[in-house]
Amino acid sequence: MSAPFDPPLSQQSPASAGRRADSRLRLGAGLPCRLVLLSGTMPGRVEDISATGARIGIGQIVAIGAEGVLEVNGVEVFGEVVWCRSGRVGFHFEEKLALEHLVRLRHFSDGFSEHERQRRERIAHDFVNGRRV
Repeated sequence: MSAPFDPPLSQQSPASAGRRADSRLRLGAGLPCRLVLLSGTMPGRVEDISATGARIGIGQIVAIGAEGVLEVNGVEVFGEVVWCRSGRVGFHFEEKLALEHLVRLRHFSDGFSEHERQRRERIAHDFVNGRRV
């Protein structure tokens, strides 16, 4: 019995080229986070995340190759900035993020949008009623 044959990358189908090994979790409006680098700490929003990395909206230019820690909802993960454009960065994790952390972030994300909507509603209500915000 012969071993299965894997064609060279140049002969693989275009559908499999460029595919992610891990699916990512899109987080709607994003979750608040902090990106802690040697150059400073930047607030941002995690827009999507997978076990191997995240896309973070930070509105600043960050050096590619900068290493640091992403902090989001009690999860801290070490990694490196692998791209930066249009106010967003790609942050690749040094080690895969555990499935339990991804699940916890998903649950937090699901409730976060509603929580933020209610918070903004309270602020608007207080403003209209002359209370200091």
